[in-house]
Amino acid sequence: MLNEAAKYLIQYKQLALPGIGNFYVETRPAQIDFASRSITSKENKIEFSYDKHEPENSFYSFLAREINTNEAAAKLAFTEFAARLKHELNNKKNVYLKGIGTLVKQSGVIAFEPEVMPVYFPRLVAEKIIRKNTAHTVRVGEDERTSEEMLTVLHQAQTLKKEKWWLAAGILALIGIAAIIFYYAVYNH
Repeated sequence: MLNEAAKYLIQYKQLALPGIGNFYVETRPAQIDFASRSITSKENKIEFSYDKHEPENSFYSFLAREINTNEAAAKLAFTEFAARLKHELNNKKNVYLKGIGTLVKQSGVIAFEPEVMPVYFPRLVAEKIIRKNTAHTVRVGEDERTSEEMLTVLHQAQTLKKEKWWLAAGILALIGIAAIIFYYAVYNH
């Protein structure tokens, strides 16, 4: 019965155990970590809440198909299974549910330690690869330009700086000549 319950939990993301509580699967989406330049895959984690709900009718239909019986017999068998689990939890203080985790009863409160879910897709390294002499897009402010466009813009800026050095030198030379003429004109009379 435990295998069928675990199968239902994985497929439908929730399972109610009468008199014990509810299990549900929480999914954390895939994430991009820019600092470490990596991508993690989505992660499923089984959670437990102490809410005491009855299983839905769809669960009993699923269970009846799995154990090849009718819904009334499946409901009775599952209720007996949940009662045995509750009795075992009260006597032993912990119950291991294969594929789900461990229920632990501490001072009248039921705690849950989920089973470690396997990681099917490990963390991926996500470094940008830029090859020489190939065009790629570059974000400049709010615009996207190709690397070739940016190289021509940068090359033009450097050539303008190289070509205009004489302008600054000429202005400084004129100021120097004007200062010398002013000095001789004022102090040589």
